[in-house]
Amino acid sequence: MLSRKICIGILVIFFITLLHQTTAAKERVIQYDEFNDKHDPNLVLLGNESRIENGALQLTPDSTNNGMLDIYHDKSGRIFYKESFRLWLENGTVASFNSSFVINNFRDKDWTPGHGLAFLIAPNISSIPANSYGQWLGLTNASTDGSLDNQIVAIEFDTNRQPFDPNDNHVGLDINSVISKANASLTDINIILSPEEVAKYSVWVDYNGASKLIEVYMVKEGEDKPSKPILSSTIDLKQYLKQDSYFGFSGSTGNPDIQLNCVLKWSLDIDILPRGQDKKWLKIGLGVGVPVATLLLAAIAIVVYRRRRKGSDEEADQFGKLKWLPGMPREFKFKELKKATNNFDESLKLGEGGFGIVYKGQLQFNENNNNSSRNAGGNEVAVKKFSRDSIKSKDDFLAELAIIHRLRHRNLVRLVGKFLPFFHL
Repeated sequence: MLSRKICIGILVIFFITLLHQTTAAKERVIQYDEFNDKHDPNLVLLGNESRIENGALQLTPDSTNNGMLDIYHDKSGRIFYKESFRLWLENGTVASFNSSFVINNFRDKDWTPGHGLAFLIAPNISSIPANSYGQWLGLTNASTDGSLDNQIVAIEFDTNRQPFDPNDNHVGLDINSVISKANASLTDINIILSPEEVAKYSVWVDYNGASKLIEVYMVKEGEDKPSKPILSSTIDLKQYLKQDSYFGFSGSTGNPDIQLNCVLKWSLDIDILPRGQDKKWLKIGLGVGVPVATLLLAAIAIVVYRRRRKGSDEEADQFGKLKWLPGMPREFKFKELKKATNNFDESLKLGEGGFGIVYKGQLQFNENNNNSSRNAGGNEVAVKKFSRDSIKSKDDFLAELAIIHRLRHRNLVRLVGKFLPFFHL
């Protein structure tokens, strides 16, 4: 029984693993080492001032334009990859992803930095919230901030302190709001997002769909990815995001706080979860898994059968030892003995011994294996019914049977047949 439970447990684990393997496979879906095409068909630009120029995604204006600073004030923009990705399934599976990018929040030394940019996951690429400039980072606005209907998750790189911010140089995890669920100061690791000189930073955003852990790593461009994240937090994307969502960036400026919010490189690896109805892919998984499961169950059944057969054969071999006895009598069926004793009726009970009860009976049989028959009423016999409680093993039964067979005395009945209960029951 224990071995069968172990086999079934292994089967269940195998089957679950099989279903998982049929529904997820991580792929590199976005790869930009630079942005050269001003009209890249794979990118969607939202906001009047977002553009692709100078090898970068410019979320807010990047132009000197004769020093007219008004073009920088109170701007917001979004840029998305045009295809959505399935982020979770009804069965609880959540996609894992790894995204890396290089950012540059450039400002002139005379500018007050503001406001920053964000790596964004959003439900659509059709519009950007109105009046999402300034502190709203192109994510929300005064009327929508905090609403569950936003269905956005973002990693913000904020360069302007608000009352709810730790400082003017931090990274934060935003869920439907610019008030971060978790944040970390970049000053503590000697990173200044918007310094007076040009500074480019490499960022990694890693999300584990199984553990629901999101981690953010950040260093100066050209340095290796650090061993420890600057921000780590748990979030179940299934609770907040639309099932099919888009990846991209957003950014904003204020007044007078301005800077140039740019993305210079970008890559994304993500688990490819099945499109369409989950039930359809569950059927596909079952279509693959059930035949394999059936084969495994068949194999288990064969193993169990062979073990039982082996046990039965060993048991039969034990009784086969009786064959060496000279003149070993025939073997009767239990139903014959039951009929001969009227179902072991108490009125036919002759006595009780150490190993069982003896009954009187009338039994039809051919003695000495010849064709001569006894009278029509049958042969009068004594049937000894052994007690399982008295016989502790097959050896006891064999010993009793051998002794009765060997005994020859005028006051003792002769052994004419046997029924082997251990073998047949």
